[in-house]
Amino acid sequence: MTGRHRTIVAALVLLAMLAFVLLAAFATHACPAPTATNPCPQAGMNRAIVIVLAALAVTLTITPFAFLAEFVVRRRIAYRGGWARAARRGVLAGAVVAALAGLRLGGALTVPVAIFVLLLATLVEWFAARRLDVA
Repeated sequence: MTGRHRTIVAALVLLAMLAFVLLAAFATHACPAPTATNPCPQAGMNRAIVIVLAALAVTLTITPFAFLAEFVVRRRIAYRGGWARAARRGVLAGAVVAALAGLRLGGALTVPVAIFVLLLATLVEWFAARRLDVA
């Protein structure tokens, strides 16, 4: 792995840690729902921000580790498109987190729906690997 790859991986890991810190800081200070003693007019906005921050944190966490996993599986050789595949897998993981959180907030999350979302993400990755990956 070249120095450039190490720098990118380190930067993404640090950004992921920053995203988790921002998520924790925002979630501890934002009101999630209005109560009898504390009206919260922007509760919906706060929930949306938490979902976006969680999806971003998962995306930034998965991407460098997906690249490192591919790097190890391919016997220490970084092929062309490795970062694109890692980014695609990270974005897919973030989308799954956002979808599951949105379904949970909407009251529509059940075990079969969660399994469907996971299977859909797996199918998207499988088709993308078949159609888009060169190496």
